[in-house]
Amino acid sequence: MKIKFSYTLVVIALFSGVSTMAQKFSVESMKMELDPTKPDGDRNFDDLVKWAEETAVHPKTANDPKMWYYRGLTFLKVSAMENELSKKYPNAMDLAFEGFTNAIKTDTKNKVTKLAEGNLLNVAIGFYNEGYVAYNAKDYATAYTAFGKALPLMKYDTDNQLKRNNLTSEVLEQMMAYSAMNNGEDEKAIKALNNLVNNGSTDPAIYTNLANLQMKMGDTTAALATITEGKEMNEGNADLTNLELNTYLRLGRSKELIEKLNIAIETDPSNTLYYQARGDAFERFGDTEKALADYAKCIEIDPEYYDAYYNRGALYLNKIGAIVEELDGEYKPSIIQAKEVEINQWYVKAIVEFETVFEGNDDMPVEEKVDLAGTMKKIYARLEKMDKYAEMKAFVEANK
Repeated sequence: MKIKFSYTLVVIALFSGVSTMAQKFSVESMKMELDPTKPDGDRNFDDLVKWAEETAVHPKTANDPKMWYYRGLTFLKVSAMENELSKKYPNAMDLAFEGFTNAIKTDTKNKVTKLAEGNLLNVAIGFYNEGYVAYNAKDYATAYTAFGKALPLMKYDTDNQLKRNNLTSEVLEQMMAYSAMNNGEDEKAIKALNNLVNNGSTDPAIYTNLANLQMKMGDTTAALATITEGKEMNEGNADLTNLELNTYLRLGRSKELIEKLNIAIETDPSNTLYYQARGDAFERFGDTEKALADYAKCIEIDPEYYDAYYNRGALYLNKIGAIVEELDGEYKPSIIQAKEVEINQWYVKAIVEFETVFEGNDDMPVEEKVDLAGTMKKIYARLEKMDKYAEMKAFVEANK
């Protein structure tokens, strides 16, 4: 959400010790026009901007901290307007930042430093709001820049006034990361997310996003380290656990995956995804009995968990593939005949699983159902169930 400026952050009054020298007349005019008791509607902002521009280049006032302070305050107010003056100065917030920053740099006697520092918090709010508007407009490059400008100003929030409005360095860094991610700037996003991790962020989304980006960049070692750190900060977080398991699965590290899944199942014994993933891992190892046991557990927990039925059917077809490989070069009729009987038995088992999926899973995408029907059509032909073969053929042709 956007945050309103808080002009109560500072007391805009400097009535003591002001020089009456002629060359500082415009600075005095700015001071009087910016009297805090005067409503903004009664102020002459055209004159204020004119004086602010003149005094910034005049050699007698160019290093005057009060001039820079009033210039910063002028453009801070202009930035919040919606009129011709604000259109003329679309960079008013940057000019306000420049004014308050230079006021602090030139203020050797500390007359306006505290006031300028307080108003830099209003500048931080302004940059945040610019970033917020740009982000919602999907102008992610502008959003990233605006949030980045606000970030270093958070050091002035010593009284936690912005923090109480949910504006913190962590929020800004997160928005920088998301802006960069949405803009396809992965390195910038990684830098912002790493800063959050290094600053002790406990948000699990920070770790999952960082790990995903590290995986995308090909740094699997860093990704797994990030996931481990995130899990230590967020014990039992399901998103981080699932990301870790998927990472090991993508890497093909089945043994480690099984070990991780054993722990995950102990923590959440009713999670079908964990049993399915462990079944897949067991199948990779060739331990089909354990794989089938895990797929069966999925179905026990959720009888409509159709992925488990499909996995069992696919496993049976893989067994057929292994038998065919064994027969390569075999010419003895008795052996071939025995293997043909075994192959048919696996086809029967497979088609039962696929029928359950095809007939029961109403949420299955049509294109996936067409692929499954194509497989089933071949199995029915093999089993000489021509009525079923014709049914699957018709479905495939009707949904091409």
